Amino acid sequence: MGRTRIFALAFAATAVSACETPTNSTSQPLAVSADATTLTLQNPNGWPVFYLATNPASLADYALCMDPTSCPKVAARASVRVPLTEVAGYQAGMTGVDVFQYRLQRSISGDYQATDTRSVSVALR
Repeated sequence: MGRTRIFALAFAATAVSACETPTNSTSQPLAVSADATTLTLQNPNGWPVFYLATNPASLADYALCMDPTSCPKVAARASVRVPLTEVAGYQAGMTGVDVFQYRLQRSISGDYQATDTRSVSVALR
């Protein structure tokens, strides 16, 4: 095997291993905390994470947002504070919130698909 081919294979292996994919096992969940009026979402990842916060007692059927330019998100290595009044299905006196988090990946058709989807339930104080 020639030096050029060895170099090319080593370069390709390094490039592939350096990429973070939506299903990469190193994806970390958002850290979610709540107080009486606000949710705080912290993103430890090096990419934006989209989210949907809902009232678990609500009977409404909520769909994930698929437009990365307008969906609620937490920027890479950042945090956001979400007033409870902005939670889907908000009701005064609710005792918990479900937070769905996901990444958006563009498909060949140009549409976006949710990947790396997770959820967490948070009790309200």
